[in-house]
Amino acid sequence: MAPSLFDDPEDTPEQPSQDAPETETEALPDLFTEAVTDDAEDEPWEASETFAVADEAAEPEPEPAAEPAEAPEPLVDLVQPAAVRTGAQRSSEAARSVRLFHFADVHLGVETYGKYNPETGLNTRLEDFTDSLNQAIDRALESDIDLAVFAGDAYKARDPNQTHQRAFAAALKRLTDSGVPVALLVGNHDIPNTRGRAHALEIYGLLGGAGVTILQRPEVVPIQTRKGEVLVAGMPYLTRSRVIAQDEARGKSVEEVAQIVRDRYVSYVAQLAREVAERPDHIAVLTGHFTILDARVGVQGFLNNPNEPQVPAASIAHPVFDYVAMGHVHKHQEMNRGAQPPILYSGSIDRIDFGERGEQKGFILADLRKGHADWKFVPLQTRRFLNIEVDAGDSEDPTKTLLAEIARHPLAGSVVRCLYRVPNDRAALVRTEELRAALSAAHLVVALQRDMPTSDALVRSQALTESVTPERALAMYLELQPRLAPRKDALLAAARPLFEALEQEALLR
Repeated sequence: MAPSLFDDPEDTPEQPSQDAPETETEALPDLFTEAVTDDAEDEPWEASETFAVADEAAEPEPEPAAEPAEAPEPLVDLVQPAAVRTGAQRSSEAARSVRLFHFADVHLGVETYGKYNPETGLNTRLEDFTDSLNQAIDRALESDIDLAVFAGDAYKARDPNQTHQRAFAAALKRLTDSGVPVALLVGNHDIPNTRGRAHALEIYGLLGGAGVTILQRPEVVPIQTRKGEVLVAGMPYLTRSRVIAQDEARGKSVEEVAQIVRDRYVSYVAQLAREVAERPDHIAVLTGHFTILDARVGVQGFLNNPNEPQVPAASIAHPVFDYVAMGHVHKHQEMNRGAQPPILYSGSIDRIDFGERGEQKGFILADLRKGHADWKFVPLQTRRFLNIEVDAGDSEDPTKTLLAEIARHPLAGSVVRCLYRVPNDRAALVRTEELRAALSAAHLVVALQRDMPTSDALVRSQALTESVTPERALAMYLELQPRLAPRKDALLAAARPLFEALEQEALLR
């Protein structure tokens, strides 16, 4: 039997046992018969393909042949249709308890703030993310895990190169070679931009890798662990352009469109809960890749993005689920206020940019039994991001003041941004050569610059470019223009196709 996650009682979070109330939801439309119109093409498409199923131009899947109930497969066949995968293995014995490894947002391929490593030929940030992923797997395997759930976004780009694929595949192999089955959920960074292209995780299923299950649409999949069978319900990321028909979105505001997508999430999760309820003896994990209302992101706090559907936690806190493993938001946080089931963002495994400089990165270990979960966040050792800001305006020797402040920070191996404020009449007293020498222990100095006095116009410009999305920035601009304000909705609708690619690349940072 695996040791308790909470050997140190001081580290044990309080976990009230009451279940969150189940919310009423409207009936889910028939995903596999209802046709809607894609706003990128005129021809009808199947609604079951709205979940970024890779080959959207492929022929419909054939009806699966019935399998003998007395001879279930020991592991899920990854190339079977979902209908077979959710119903063919009912004779497997349900697990009484399992230890779960929950991780997300690996984003292999991020190279910002890195540099070329001549010894390996790789970017140092790719090495950082790969090291963080392997750290997580080391700790998870040492903890005797039974099941791994990855909650989306394996790569930075939708078309990862072979080096990035090799790093992720090698990490997964370490888990499966140890007898740990892995469920991979499709996130927004895993979805192709073009109809008919494979998603970034599809190859792991098509290769028939034993122990790897791909969740690319809303579905419930039984997964066999060494402790018995566990149900994993997947709710992948929904792209707006694939969920809402062009006619449905016409004339609606950004907020109204986001509300439609939010309601789809609520309906799909409700249907998943109903499917899980048919097997009440099974431990059930819901994994999702979307934003929960009031989730905190980066140094800015709450999400300020009208394009992003935000799903209330109460809408997914169905008591039939024993744990909810979330991805998409990079900051680790618990969203169900300590109630059961815990709804947890594991957060990303490494820092993407300076907006995440204060966040502890890591993963989650959870001990699950039917009706209750105990969990623990496990931090990882990651590269520091230091933002050094110095006001030397009143100093007789601004260089001395700056050097003293720089010396207070742990520079070794860090990514550093240093901004200083000095009035115009003292700017010539700043000896930048000495400052650069003082910063030489850093892994990378991305900025050493004087923070110039800003006018109100420049402050507003910074807010528009750093705090909100381009679509929201345009909306704010239109609202301030008396001549254009009455036409705001029409202008936003006309501009919306231009923002689609940007939205898919960088919804959250």
